[in-house]
Amino acid sequence: MWCLPWLRNILSRFSYYIIVRAADCSLEFLRRISKRRRSAQRGVESISEYVEHRAALLTPEHLDELRAELPLLNVQFAAITVPPHLQQQVKLLTDFLEDTADGVFPAGFDASRKETAFALRYTAKETDIIPDFVPEIGYADDSLIVRTVLSRHQDVFRDYCRFRKIRWSKISFAP
Repeated sequence: MWCLPWLRNILSRFSYYIIVRAADCSLEFLRRISKRRRSAQRGVESISEYVEHRAALLTPEHLDELRAELPLLNVQFAAITVPPHLQQQVKLLTDFLEDTADGVFPAGFDASRKETAFALRYTAKETDIIPDFVPEIGYADDSLIVRTVLSRHQDVFRDYCRFRKIRWSKISFAP
């Protein structure tokens, strides 16, 4: 496939952060690889819209199931080494979901919890748009989904970082 060498070349020259910031290129790449996926056939226009649509399908039962799986997911996510920022971003999302479920931190919007849950589920899947086992680029799509959720709800996550005494800039601008 011609996209993979192109993406591999980009990744070798720039960090994953550049890929995420260049959302138009990443979105076009993801559209091309996912032509046969149902979400692409329904005409999802952006990664943000994709996240919003998929998260809206989650029920309170799905959130409860994910909450119960968080300890195992934390172990799985701790093994992520490339890209380096993804591990700390996913850790923030798991802590946020846990703290909001326990009532330790008030979740401002149901959408922030649902989109967080969607991002965690997506990252946990090993065979998503770009399978995680593909060297160097396996987590590029996971990173894009996580960054989209952080960006869409940056006010909530900035408040959460303040609550947890974490520098938001370390999470949001991590290379």
